[in-house]
Amino acid sequence: PAPDPDRLITFLRDQEFPSLVNRAEAKLGAAEAEAAAPAEAPATAEYVLVVEEEDLAAWIAAATEAGAVAVDTETSSLDASAADLVGISLAVVPGRACYIPVGHEPPQGDGTLALDESGERPRQIPRDRALALLKPLLEDPSVLKIGQNLKYDWHILARHGIRVGPFDDTMLISYTLDGGAHGHGMDELAEHHLGMATIKYDQVTGTGKNRIPFARVPLDKARDYAAEDADITLRLHRALKPRLARERMTTVYEAIERPLVAVIAAMELAGIKTDRGVLSALSADSPGA
Repeated sequence: PAPDPDRLITFLRDQEFPSLVNRAEAKLGAAEAEAAAPAEAPATAEYVLVVEEEDLAAWIAAATEAGAVAVDTETSSLDASAADLVGISLAVVPGRACYIPVGHEPPQGDGTLALDESGERPRQIPRDRALALLKPLLEDPSVLKIGQNLKYDWHILARHGIRVGPFDDTMLISYTLDGGAHGHGMDELAEHHLGMATIKYDQVTGTGKNRIPFARVPLDKARDYAAEDADITLRLHRALKPRLARERMTTVYEAIERPLVAVIAAMELAGIKTDRGVLSALSADSPGA
């Protein structure tokens, strides 16, 4: 049988065979391009909520068998250093994805923001337990993790003791391929490459004074928004990754862009120390001070 491209390339990379990596990607590019044909993307999507451990185990097994999984996190803030993890979404095949809530909260006030009919804390796998189940998958060297702006997700998960790898980042692949030709956010990429309009964050959380935290978004809406993110990321990867080999941009991505994700995220996670006295002196010496 034909080799699985992601598993083969991951193995060669782990064994530090850079020339073989480039040759394999070049030869497998055509096959991946065929795999990314629009016919593979279904007209309708199926998004499911995972609140039982046995269901999560089934998704983990499917991702391990596939050798690649799209991953996305939902949090309480855009600041990765302060954000709380609210949920995780996974996609293994185009058109089917799941959302795993781990930090959703009960409603406030009169219950108009209720997450379930009882008004109690919604049923979900405890955060620590869900992460313990996901950790082997997210660190498995034989399974490629695919993200959009993965540095943020890497940072969030690293704070919980998970070092995601190996990985691909669709935002960086897009940037490597198209540079300043267009933006590289998921919504724009989905419209540009897939002809798909995505669910917007404001549609599920509201705007202005009526905005609610994502942790209080009803689970059915949170599921559709979050699972779609993973689904779109997987579809973008299948559309964009083969172009790296065809357009001879693999080395730029593999050697320059992608390695920086973990490096910069780790730097942000560790932080830096500064000497206020030295900084004050430098400021005093600067022109116009």
